Amino acid sequence: MNWYTKDNGVLCLGTKGSQFAYFNVVTDVIINTKINTALNEAHIAIIGSFPEDWISDSKISNKINKVAKHFFGFSNQINQSVVA
Repeated sequence: MNWYTKDNGVLCLGTKGSQFAYFNVVTDVIINTKINTALNEAHIAIIGSFPEDWISDSKISNKINKVAKHFFGFSNQINQSVVA
């Protein structure tokens, strides 16, 4: 699973469309640099669950968006209680 930017600079988290378990979340973060980097343990720790559990988490898009803002965009004040 990778963080990547679309052509318009919007940051997304997802898998390649050819993978068996396709997953994609578009965030509110817009950046001027192309990014294609793996989801890592620090990201997962703040989200609070592993990708295989996200299908049953109704708030996963919000959690991912907050992590994207923390690591790639706007907020330096995020903690686990904010995304939990």
